[in-house]
Amino acid sequence: MTSKKNHWNVIRAGLTVCFSFCMQLVICQTLQTITDKKDILIGEQIKLTIKSPMDGLTKWVVLPDSIPHFDIVESTKPDTVNFKDDSKAIEQTIIITSFDSGRWVFPALPVQFAGTAGQAPQIVKTDSFYVNVSYAPADSTNQLRDIKPIIKVTVFDFFWLYISGGVLLLLLLIILLYWFFKKKKKDALVTAVSKLSPFDEAMQALKDLTQFNLQDAADIKLYHIKLADIFKNYLGRKQGKNLFNKTTGDLLISMKEVNLPPDNISELATVLRSTDAVKFAKYLPLSNQSEDCLQKVKETIELTERKTSN
Repeated sequence: MTSKKNHWNVIRAGLTVCFSFCMQLVICQTLQTITDKKDILIGEQIKLTIKSPMDGLTKWVVLPDSIPHFDIVESTKPDTVNFKDDSKAIEQTIIITSFDSGRWVFPALPVQFAGTAGQAPQIVKTDSFYVNVSYAPADSTNQLRDIKPIIKVTVFDFFWLYISGGVLLLLLLIILLYWFFKKKKKDALVTAVSKLSPFDEAMQALKDLTQFNLQDAADIKLYHIKLADIFKNYLGRKQGKNLFNKTTGDLLISMKEVNLPPDNISELATVLRSTDAVKFAKYLPLSNQSEDCLQKVKETIELTERKTSN
């Protein structure tokens, strides 16, 4: 009885081993390792495709950190492939290369499948394969190459280009000088045209400003621009200078010659800075503020006239 039992156990163990071997053989047959070439030049790339059915798959390929004689250029993520019979497979493409000449073995990579009930998972490896890595074949024909014909080169003469550039530069300089002296002459004519005294001309111009509409934005801007110009024109005529291109700081420095009280200088500075804000910062003061600016300029001109007339 015991002999029969042992005999049955041996048969069952053999069947289990045989079944496991058959299962592993089936899995190995379905795990495909596909390469597009196995003979490459140094640095040339090989496309390696690993494909397997998803049935029973529990763990996919894990690439090692390094492989002797090979470099992994690129590794795509595993992708699912659908077939017409509703079956599925998983596929991954790995691009490898080698910079070592010789005949090298690309190692097998492990893939894990679930075993049968009560059995441990099956570890199946991809096929390893040889790769021949070589240099480009040397030219053994020793044939002489034809001498290449002489290539005609067109030499461009820059002489006339330089002449044209010089003429244009000279014309530009003449235009700028003409514009500068014409503007300077125009400013001198404007100063000399008026037959009124600086004071009378300023008072007349300030009176004309009172006709502006201080509720209109355009009139407000022009009002303050003219107000500053009236003062510059008056002071410039009194001092024999052209002050139209001077800044507010320059005008205040010029006022030191008049020797006005500090309060008057401070009020004038406030007015001039207000006109700058209107001109450059689009500031629009109220009508009473604009009228106050005119009154302060008028008072400054009157005080300056009294100081310089003594």
